[in-house]
Amino acid sequence: MDSNSHYEGNHDSNEIKNGFEIYPSALNIIWGKDARYWKLPQGKEPAELVQVSWLEVTGYCDKVEPNVTYDVKFQLKLTPDAFGWNDLPIYFMAKSGSGSLWKKLNLTKDGPTNSDGIYVVPNNLTVTVGQAGNDENKLYFGLYEVWSGKWKGGLVIQKVIITKSVEH
Repeated sequence: MDSNSHYEGNHDSNEIKNGFEIYPSALNIIWGKDARYWKLPQGKEPAELVQVSWLEVTGYCDKVEPNVTYDVKFQLKLTPDAFGWNDLPIYFMAKSGSGSLWKKLNLTKDGPTNSDGIYVVPNNLTVTVGQAGNDENKLYFGLYEVWSGKWKGGLVIQKVIITKSVEH
């Protein structure tokens, strides 16, 4: 892979009530600089997947508090001409320190979260940030579909929402 084709985000996060919003301009997007594969965001705009066979979007938040459990959700949408998602799950990851949690979700089977066709997913992707003072006082997250080798497109990433978990 040509690293010059990859987009490296600015890693900015915006504070919201009880957490943070992270827009696609802050995310690392494999193949993100190649217009054949992605429509790149500016500011708070969404990122739109044109087509890839290797979907890998990652980021982190370094404003999180130690010893606090956070819930990570991705706000996504499929365009009307989206393709390649039938029977193809997306994998979501969150981690802090040495522990990571993975969830998978099939967008075409599970349907949107609301009537606008927007998904806010997955449920129960929670992670507790490490002890204060160590290097792992960051919360890392990502979404992936790298295993099938199938081409897919039409996924719109609107933002990542990180909130303090109400369950402990």
